Amino acid sequence: MSTTDHIDTSAPPRDLRLAGIAGWAATVMVFTGVIISSSTGAPEPNFDASADKIQRYLETQDAWAVAVGGFLLAFGLVAWLWFVCGLAAAVRRPGARPDLLSTVVLVSGTAAVAVMLNGAPQASEYRGGEGLDRQVAQFAFDLTSVTLANMWVALGSLGLATGWAILAGRREPASPERPAWPAWIAWPAWIGWWALAVGAGYLVVRMAFPSPLWYLPHILFWVWILVVSTRMLRVRRLRPQPLCEPLAGRLAVPSSHPTLTTTTSSGEPPARPQQGPHR
Repeated sequence: MSTTDHIDTSAPPRDLRLAGIAGWAATVMVFTGVIISSSTGAPEPNFDASADKIQRYLETQDAWAVAVGGFLLAFGLVAWLWFVCGLAAAVRRPGARPDLLSTVVLVSGTAAVAVMLNGAPQASEYRGGEGLDRQVAQFAFDLTSVTLANMWVALGSLGLATGWAILAGRREPASPERPAWPAWIAWPAWIGWWALAVGAGYLVVRMAFPSPLWYLPHILFWVWILVVSTRMLRVRRLRPQPLCEPLAGRLAVPSSHPTLTTTTSSGEPPARPQQGPHR
């Protein structure tokens, strides 16, 4: 069975470019917000740190840094939701099975954003400077850690569904019966396998929580986001080819053909051949 290097999508190229911009903006804002929020005070402790380390970390956070970082993180997550909507449209291909993969991509990305926007990751740092009891500080920090770990499950589902959709779309051969879509975007197979590996990695590190191995799939995931966003920015509209064009060359007859000559050398129309009586 032949394969294709392109996956067609019903989304116009301008919509995919908007999703690519949103992917880059989300990555920049999310990482900038996290760096600003955690750059002041004591170093951020590990998931299984003691209550004393957690209390000291929360009490030494700068209020302005936490506010600015939280603002950038929230807006970055909303921008990332725009990217997910474009991604779900970009991996959708008519005829590829199963049909629900693009919907799984959209729902998984929405669930990941919803988990992080509930405020738990920012609430502990927001009141940390006013002084927190050791048990309260540890509970708030653990709630933030578990919220982050639960987000990995949604991101894992997104990665698995996206990779599966890309690889399934490549296996679906093109045919003349397929409609002419307004835009095409190239999805190499390695992007699909990359997404599958990241999705499986997220599920593994969630089971291994609180292991620090979560950094590996997390970094690979955001690099993958930048690669996909860049491809969305480079999408171009392809000019549709007329269906009769392949036949034009076969049906063309040279102008020197004697039966198609419309004038003689003197400019007079040629005489029609005499036909004998029918018998």
